[in-house]
Parts: sequence; C-alpha cells; structure tokens
Amino acid sequence: MAANPRLKGQDVSIRILQDAQAATQIDSIGSFNDSTELAILEQGFLGEFVNRFDDILNGFGGDMEIQLTASNWTTLRQAMIDRATRSVLGTVFNVVRVDLFDNGDSITWTYTDVKWGAMPTTVSARGDFVKVKLSFKCSELPFKVNALP
Repeated sequence: MAANPRLKGQDVSIRILQDAQAATQIDSIGSFNDSTELAILEQGFLGEFVNRFDDILNGFGGDMEIQLTASNWTTLRQAMIDRATRSVLGTVFNVVRVDLFDNGDSITWTYTDVKWGAMPTTVSARGDFVKVKLSFKCSELPFKVNALP
C-alpha cells in the first residue's frame, strides 16, 4: 500500500496582512517556521519528595525568511516600526498560512495580531539573494479546516 502524499512547501501559502489588506511587498518567502510556546512550571515544596509540575501556554511564534524583490518592502518595515514605537496607533498585522493537502483538505492558520521581533538582513555572497528574516509572536492562533479564506 502506497503512503499518502506528504505536505510540501509548494502546497503552503503565507501572507502578511496589514489592517486586513495583503502586504504586496512580500512575494518571495523562502522558509517559514512556527512554534507553539508551551512551558513547564516546576515547584518543590517542603515535606514532599518530588516536585509538582504544571504546563502553561505562552502563545505562538515563528519566523520567515523572505527574499527582496522590490524596494517597496521598506513600506511594510516602516509600518512595523511605526506600530512598535507607537507613532501610528491601531495597525494590526496578521500572518495567514494555508496548507493545501493532496486529498483536497486544507487548513487555514491565522496568527492574530502578531508582534514583530528582530529583522536581520543577510547579504551573504555576490551570487546569493538578499534575505530578511522576520520573527514574530502572538497570543492567538485560530485555525479553520476546509474553509479557505
């Protein structure tokens, strides 16, 4: 019996939304990583022989590496900086990932109201593409199965 086809990067779509509009400055995403930030809390008490453990959710996070195709990416970068410095209020960024499975199923993940971290730029060699790595965190990651946006 043949194994089911696995999800490939070509079957995954990533979009950055700024105030519900797609950020057209981003069109060449080379990689995407995400993480569910769970943590284990450990506490020892007098009179007990083993520690007690709990787990908590610290939110969600991720990063993506983009290749620059036009100078207008700086518009999005400046909007991220403006929101972080509070010089423009009310800007909301969402990251949407759509996984399209070979059997026709889909999952739409929405990283809601993301906060941006470091944005290092890499110019590694004469023949390599210029890359920017965007890191983010958020509190909510709702998803929908078989309901494309």
